[in-house]
Amino acid sequence: MRPAVPGQPSDDSEWRSADEVGEFRQGSPLTQWTLARYLVGRAIGESVGQTLLVVALVLLALACVGEWVVHSTLPAVLVAVLAGAVLLIRAVLRAVLRRLTEVHRDGPVESRLRELVSDTRSDVLRELRRVGLPSHTVTLPLLAFRLIGKRRKPTLIRMREFDIDRTVPKARLDELHLLLGDR
Repeated sequence: MRPAVPGQPSDDSEWRSADEVGEFRQGSPLTQWTLARYLVGRAIGESVGQTLLVVALVLLALACVGEWVVHSTLPAVLVAVLAGAVLLIRAVLRAVLRRLTEVHRDGPVESRLRELVSDTRSDVLRELRRVGLPSHTVTLPLLAFRLIGKRRKPTLIRMREFDIDRTVPKARLDELHLLLGDR
């Protein structure tokens, strides 16, 4: 048997509306930090995978044009081999990301997780653009080359300016925390 809910607060306690109570955050600050970076990393990985697929398809189209229009077999074969190498790099990248992020192909949790990553993708690209890094789908793989090459130090300095709070809203982070807690 539950006690009756009073219509008015007692005189010794202060009445607060739901808006004044405060917010409840899922998980600790460390888990929030980790999950936000999980979303950002996965969004960047998906973007790079899509870009590599487009590059490979363009190379295959160039190989076809080279063979059928220009009638030059050797360059066409070389471009086709290059397209195959790009597809191989894409497959390896996706396999590594799948392994690191424990992506499962089926289930409603993974479906919603893919939607969260997709929603985060545009925010990540906008934030990369704000800090002055390659931020378009086509130029995103250049970010990896900048981290490897001579421009590593300036790129890392700009990456430190990346504001995760602009990229991953609290509501999205809370939903991700709940989704991954169900796994």
